[in-house]
Amino acid sequence: MFDCKLCPGKGTATEIAGVGERMARWRVCRSCDFWLTCVGYRMLGDQDPDGRRVLRVDGRHYMTWTDEQGRPPETGHTSRADRPYHLLEDEIVRNARRLWLMGSIPDRFREQLPDNAAFLTPR
Repeated sequence: MFDCKLCPGKGTATEIAGVGERMARWRVCRSCDFWLTCVGYRMLGDQDPDGRRVLRVDGRHYMTWTDEQGRPPETGHTSRADRPYHLLEDEIVRNARRLWLMGSIPDRFREQLPDNAAFLTPR
């Protein structure tokens, strides 16, 4: 058992979904390991290695995906409705046909994972 260095009081020695060794090496709990993966996506230009776009809207972390790419491997929930959005950096309107909600970004990661997009509301 170890204590998470990012959120003391949490930690584990249990193998979870194949990441237990990494969690033990970095001394982080499952939640912090998950959000550090999301920080990694930001460092990859707000996409994952398979090209799924990362959207952070109102403190929530999403990924867009296509049938060809498949559903993201991380924990989350999907929607299959068209969802127009724009990236804050370019204001170009895009449409997400498949959207994967990965969760609300914890306060301890909000500075590292600021909003980068906004959903457009229908008129």
